[in-house]
Amino acid sequence: MLVLPALDLSAQCTTSNATSCTCEIAGQTNCVLLPDLTISWHALQTYASGPSEYSQTASGNAARLRVSGSTPNIGRGPLEVRGVNNLGQRSFICGPDTFTVNQSQSNFTCSNGHEARQILYQRKYQKNGNAMSYTDVRTGTMTYHPTHGHYHVDDWTTMSLRLEQPGVSDPRQWPIVATGGKIGFCLMDLSTCSSSNGHCRTQQEYLQGTVLTNTSFGSHYGFGLGYGCSPDVQGISVGKTDIYSESLDGMWINLMPGLCNGNYWIVADVDPNNDFEEENEGNNWTAIPFALTQQTAANSGGSAGIQADGRLVMAPGTTRTLTATPGTAYLWSNGSTSRSIPVTAAGSYSCTVTAPCGSLLTPSVNVSILTPPAAPAVTHGTVYDAGSAQLSATGANIRWYDAASGGNLVGTGNSLSTPFITSTTTYYAEDRNVLPAETVNGGMAQNATGGAFNSSKHWQYFDAYQPFRLRSFKVRANSAGKRHFVLVDRVGTLIAEKYVILPIGWSTVVVDWDVPAGTNHRISAYDDNSEVVRDLWRNDAGVSYPFNLGSVGAITGCSQGPSFYYYLYDWEITIPEVVSVSPRTATVATVAPSLSLLPKVFMEGPFDAGAGEMRDDLRVSGLVPQAEPYSAMGLPAVNGGGETTTAGVLLASGSNAIVDWVRVELRQHDAPGTVLAVRHGLVQRDGDVVASDGVSPLRFPVPVGNYFVAVRHRNHLACMTASPLLLSAASTPIDFTLPATSTWGSTARKVIGAKAVLFAGNALFDQIIRYTGTSNDRDPILTRVGGVVPTATMAGYHPEDVNLDGIVRYSGAGNDRDPILVNIGGAVVTSTLNESLP
Repeated sequence: MLVLPALDLSAQCTTSNATSCTCEIAGQTNCVLLPDLTISWHALQTYASGPSEYSQTASGNAARLRVSGSTPNIGRGPLEVRGVNNLGQRSFICGPDTFTVNQSQSNFTCSNGHEARQILYQRKYQKNGNAMSYTDVRTGTMTYHPTHGHYHVDDWTTMSLRLEQPGVSDPRQWPIVATGGKIGFCLMDLSTCSSSNGHCRTQQEYLQGTVLTNTSFGSHYGFGLGYGCSPDVQGISVGKTDIYSESLDGMWINLMPGLCNGNYWIVADVDPNNDFEEENEGNNWTAIPFALTQQTAANSGGSAGIQADGRLVMAPGTTRTLTATPGTAYLWSNGSTSRSIPVTAAGSYSCTVTAPCGSLLTPSVNVSILTPPAAPAVTHGTVYDAGSAQLSATGANIRWYDAASGGNLVGTGNSLSTPFITSTTTYYAEDRNVLPAETVNGGMAQNATGGAFNSSKHWQYFDAYQPFRLRSFKVRANSAGKRHFVLVDRVGTLIAEKYVILPIGWSTVVVDWDVPAGTNHRISAYDDNSEVVRDLWRNDAGVSYPFNLGSVGAITGCSQGPSFYYYLYDWEITIPEVVSVSPRTATVATVAPSLSLLPKVFMEGPFDAGAGEMRDDLRVSGLVPQAEPYSAMGLPAVNGGGETTTAGVLLASGSNAIVDWVRVELRQHDAPGTVLAVRHGLVQRDGDVVASDGVSPLRFPVPVGNYFVAVRHRNHLACMTASPLLLSAASTPIDFTLPATSTWGSTARKVIGAKAVLFAGNALFDQIIRYTGTSNDRDPILTRVGGVVPTATMAGYHPEDVNLDGIVRYSGAGNDRDPILVNIGGAVVTSTLNESLP
C-alpha cells in the first residue's frame, strides 16, 4: 500500500475527473486505478466486542462461533461491480444454463429449480491524463436473498477455525477444523477508515500495520459512487469499508460436536477466488488467535484418523502420503513428527496426535506392496522400406511405449502393429499387475416410506476401516434451495464440506470426499439459516444398524437413536485401481530394404516370333483389369497380394505396353515348394515384369538371401529358376526369355526361335495341360462360347483365352483349342504336359 500525501480534498479524484488521481507507479499519467481489498484483524478481534462463542446446547446460536468482518478498500480505485452489461442486459446462471434478460428484470427465478446467480462485471477506471474512462470486465456472481431483500456478492469472504502448525508461518496453510456459515455479502460503503478506527491498515497480519485514516488517501479518498445494496451497482469506495457484524444472519463458524476447548486461530480471507482484479492480491487475508471455552472439555480424549492419498496397496517405487487428523504436534510410529509423511515401504503406520482433546492415537493403517510381474519376453519385427512392423510380448497385461521410461502409450495387448515407420525404431513393452478399481454401494436404500421430511440437526455415525473416497449419496428434498453437507471426525474436526443447490425430489449429490480411517465419523446436512435449509427426508421406520459399506466401513448409528436414519441414502464409495509395473523390455522394429527383382518372361499365347515381342490385344481392347486377378483365383497372398494399377498405366503403348498380370513368387532356398513372398506385376510386350506403377522393379518384403524365383500366369504353365539365387536390395535381373537361363525341371519352357516362352493352354490353372479326359483344358473353351455351336466366340478377360487376343474361340483361325493339342505333342490326344514346379 502506497500511502498518498494529504491533499486539498476539494481537488477530488472522481469517476468523471482524473485530474487529481495518481498512478501506482510514480510519474505515470496513464494507468488503471484498481482497488486493494483487505480484511481487518482489528475488526475481527474487537468489533461488537469480538467473536462470540456458543455451546453445543445453547438455547440460541447453538454450536456457533459468531464473527464480524470488515473489508476495507485501501487501493487507488473503487471496487465497483455491476449486474448490468453495457447493452443494458442481465445474465443469470441456472445450473448448467445461462439466461439473458433486460435490465428491468432484476429478480429472476430459475425454472429448473436452481438458485439464480447473476453474472457480475467489474468496472475498472482508467486515468488518461486528466480524463477518466472505464472498462467493464466479466467477473464473479451475486445471488438474491429474499430474507435480506437484496443481492449478495458470492464468495466474498471465508471464515475458518484452524490449528497453528509448528514451522508453518502462513495461517492459510494451517489445517482447518471448522468453517464459516456465510460467504456472500452485499457490498456497500458502510463506514470510513476514520470512523472505523484501526480497520484500515497498511498490512493486516495480526497486530501489524499502520492505521490509515481518510486523509491517508489524499484526493483518492471517496473515489467511487457511494455504494449500496443495489442489483445494478455495488462496491466499496476508496478509503471506505463494508462491515458485516456478527449479529447478522450467517456470520458464524460452525463448531462441530466433539471439538475440544483450546487455542485456535480464526482465519479470514476476502475474495478468496480472486474474482476481482486489484492492486495487491497477496494481502487479502488476516488471522487472530481465539480460545474455545464452551465446547467439549480439553483433554477429554478420543481418537484421531489417518487419510491416505490413495489405496493402501501400492506399486513398488511409488509413494503414498499419510496425513493425520489436525493437531499441534505429531509422533508417527516410524518416528516422524510432521502431520503428513511419505510412505514408500510396506508396513503398519499409526500416529499420536497432540490436540486440544489430548493425546489422540489413530488406528493403524497397513500399507502393502503389489508385486510387479517379470519383464516381458519380446519378439522383434521387421518392416521393409517403410510401413507397420509386427511386434509381440509375453505377459497378462502388456502395454507398449515409445520410450524406456515415461513416453507415449502406443498400444496394448500381446501384439503391436507399430505406427507407420520409415527407419528402425525401438519400442518398449511392460507387463502390469492390476488391482482393479472398486465401486462399493452401501447405506440405507433410497425409499419414500417409513419416514417424513425433517429439518433437525442430527448425524449419521460411521466407521472407516481404511481410507476411501465417498463419491456420492442420494437425498430427497421437500423444497428447492441450498444445502450444506459436512463430514467431521469424532473429535469435531471438519474433514470435508460442500454447498449444493437442490431441486425438489430425489437428487444424487456428488461430493468426492476422501474419508480417513477412523471410528465414529459424523456426516449430515448441517447448517440452517436464511440462505441454507435442510428440509430433507428422514426414516423413522425400517432402520436396522449397521448398514455395511462393503468391506471398507459401516454406518453404525444416529445421534437421535437407533430407530432413525438421517438424510443420506445409497452411498457410493470408490477405491482406485493400483498398478504394479514390470521393467520395460526393448523390442526393435527394424526397417530393412526390400529385395528388388527385374524378371523378364514371354507367354506363348500372345508371343509374336517375328516381332520378338508379345501382343497387347487385351490392353488394346480395354480388358486388362486394374486389380491383380490371382487373389480372386484362390492363390494365397503371402507377404504380398492385392496390387492394383491405374488406367493411366494401361495407356502406355509400344514395347512397354502392358500385356497382362503375372504372379512372381520367392520360394525357400531349401524347400522350393514353400512360398515366402509374392508380388503381382505387369508384364510388358518386351517381357519386362514391372510393379503396378508400370515402371518400378518388383520389391519383396523379405531379408537378403537365397531364393528360388517362380513366374506364373493364369493360363500358362509356370517356370522357376533351377537353383536359388542371391537376391538383395539391388535390382536383380532374371531373364526367363533366354533359353540359356536354367529352370527347374526338364520342360519348363518352350523355345520359339531364339526365345523361351511359357507353355500356353492351362485354361483350368491346375499345373497340367490336357486335351482330353477328365479336367481337360479343351472343354472349358467350348463351354465358354456356349457349348453348342463350335464356331461361336466370346470376348472378354477369360482364362480360356489361351492366346490372349481378347476373344475365346473353339474353332477357326486363331482358336484357343489348337495350342493345347500342339503343346501335348499333337499326335496322341491323351498325352499331357505337366508344369515344372515342385
